[in-house]
Amino acid sequence: MRIETDGRPATAAELFSTYGHFTALQVRGGGVQGLANHLERLDTAHRELFRRPLPGGRVRDLVRHALDGTADASVRVMLRDADRITVSVDAPRHLPAAPQRLRSVPYLRPFPHLKHLGGFAQLEWAQRVRLDGYDDALLTTPDGALAESSTANIGFLRADGIVVWPDAPQLHGTAMRLVEATTPSTRQVVRSGDVHAFAGGFLVNSIGVVAVASVNDVPLPDAGDLLAGVVERLAAVPWEPV
Repeated sequence: MRIETDGRPATAAELFSTYGHFTALQVRGGGVQGLANHLERLDTAHRELFRRPLPGGRVRDLVRHALDGTADASVRVMLRDADRITVSVDAPRHLPAAPQRLRSVPYLRPFPHLKHLGGFAQLEWAQRVRLDGYDDALLTTPDGALAESSTANIGFLRADGIVVWPDAPQLHGTAMRLVEATTPSTRQVVRSGDVHAFAGGFLVNSIGVVAVASVNDVPLPDAGDLLAGVVERLAAVPWEPV
């Protein structure tokens, strides 16, 4: 992994704080899907946390510098204070091979509209459910409404092909926005007892789309062509050069 702050090797002190915000993106062939969504996310969060804008051109310059010609990578852009931009470059990440088995847990991320640093609790819940044989945790509200997984948005497919996003506190993910832009979508409260009525489900983040096999051991149908359509339309979104 390569980590730079403002275009130079990052120091340990610059990586210490867990306060701040970030975006995680996949680079393929030097391009990013939904790059504008990532830049908007960073700027909006920066204005909220640090009371100033974050120029997208500066972010792109620093990402290009950190990539140093690397065509395919996982990249994180992190802001721990108002001025310094840290960029990490690592090996590209890929989707899980199999549909995901999820278990709901009684937790919501604080300030869920922000992609903020310091996500211990959600990662610990994910670790605990994996020890029980599941693939990921599904975060839920105190009254049992489903929200999001530990690292992705969850969508459910109706028989007519419309995507239903849980109406609960969650991150409005950059890849979720691309699905909303390419497939008709709606929002409604969804509880674990409702999932059997859907034609299928999926998780989506910057890595891509993966089917959901079950929620709390309640199986979801194989969405087949419906999910394939979501994947195909998302794949057609251009990869914009950094």
